[in-house]
Formats: sequence, structure tokens, C-alpha cells
Amino acid sequence: MKTIIDDKTRSDFDVKEILKFRGLWWNLSARDVLIRYKQTFLGVIWAVARPMINIVIFGFLSQFIEQAPNMAERFVVVSTGIILWTLISTSITDISNSILANANILTKVYFPKIIIPLSSMTVCLVDFFISFVILVIFKFIFSGWPGPEFFLFPLFVIYALVFSFSVGLSFATLNIKYRDIKFIIPFLLQIGFYICPVFLSMHFYTEKLPSGLKALFLLNPLTGIVQGFKYCLLGQPLEISLGYFISGIAITVLLLLSGLRYFTTFEKSFADYI
Repeated sequence: MKTIIDDKTRSDFDVKEILKFRGLWWNLSARDVLIRYKQTFLGVIWAVARPMINIVIFGFLSQFIEQAPNMAERFVVVSTGIILWTLISTSITDISNSILANANILTKVYFPKIIIPLSSMTVCLVDFFISFVILVIFKFIFSGWPGPEFFLFPLFVIYALVFSFSVGLSFATLNIKYRDIKFIIPFLLQIGFYICPVFLSMHFYTEKLPSGLKALFLLNPLTGIVQGFKYCLLGQPLEISLGYFISGIAITVLLLLSGLRYFTTFEKSFADYI
């Protein structure tokens, strides 16, 4: 049976349709996991090696800037921020490039195109959990088991994934029409890394920033995501008011809705640009 697609109408985001093709979602995710580490000497160890390099570099840099009394604990704090940021940055990057990377299957058979960015995000989540297990082991060795707040960490991982998916989806759509987007994304992520409390403490930013920039810093959804994840793993105070935290969630929801609308509006014309 043939599926006729009218490229003059906007697609709908249909969860039932996505679940109908969940087998394709799984197969694409499994394929991407195998391809990512195929013919590499270290294999999945790269999932740990990449964030570890950043942890060492920014751990020493953080210690130099903030002069923390306990260097071991400082590295645990930096590890927590780096590992979550790696999930966010790789998810945005992979989702943004996912449609072009799978251009060969777009016109061969009908399926909800949003499955492609979803499968790319799933691969990033696999890498994250490998690093996360090692992070929890380090946390236990240097400062004992996390407190009961540890069990809230899935909420902040989901929050991070929703934000990454929202931003990545818009970039994936733009990337189809404007190929220079792929060069802009690493630059924007580099800026995002330094304007969020990833390797430096929340206190460092709130103390140094003027009041106007401080408000923007607190409104940034990434600030709440990173700080919330640190709270779960380390028991650190959130240091962000409920109002700012809810505002960050609201911004993320708006980004998700606009990203989905933008993607579904141009989904049927992807093949014309590729």
C-alpha cells in the first residue's frame, strides 16, 4: 500500500504514529551505537575518555580560579557538570546533524521523520549512562554515597534531554536549508559551556555578574538543569529561586513547541533540499 504525501500541508506530531514505528526507532539507535565505535581501538571507552579529558583540564582550571580547599571533591563537582554537559552538547550536535546524516533513507519509505532525531538522542543517552556509572563510583570513593536527593536525578536528565531535543530539532530543520548551521553550532555550544555553572560554582557567577546579567543567567534553563543535577549527585544547594526555576521550565516548553512546529512545518519538503 502506498502512502501519498501532500507537501503543501504541515505534518502533525502524532505520538501513536511514532510508537507504531518504534521498531525503526530501535533499529536506527542500535545501528548508530554500532557505527559510532566501529573499527575503533578503544570502542565504548571513548564514551568515558572524551568527558574525562575535559574533567582533567577544567578540574585544574576550576581549582586555579576558585581555590577550593579539597581538590578531590572539586574534581567530583567538575565531573558532575562535565558529564551532564557532554550529554547536552552531544545531543544538540547529533540531533542537528541527524536528518542530513540519514538523507539516504528519507525518500525510500514513509515513516515519521522525527524518529531520526529521537534515535540520535537515544545514542547520546547510552553514552551518558556509561559515564554516569563511573561518576557515581568516583562520588562514592571520594565523598560517600549521595543522599536521598540522588533519586531525583532522572528528572533532571529528562529535563536536559527535552531542552537538547528542543534546540536540536530547530537546528536540524535549519541545517537542511542552510548548511553553514553545522559550523555555528559548536561555537554556540562553546559559549553555552562558559555561561553555565558547568565547571565553576553557582556562587562564582552570582557573585561576579552585575544584576542585569545575573537575572539572565538565572533565567537560562541550562543553569537550572546543571545546578539541579549537581544537587542530586552532590547534595549542593540549588541556589536558584523557585520562580527562576519555573521560568526556565516554561522557556524549555516554549522551545519544544516551537521546535516541533518548525520541524513538522518543513518535514515534507526535506527531500527537496537534500
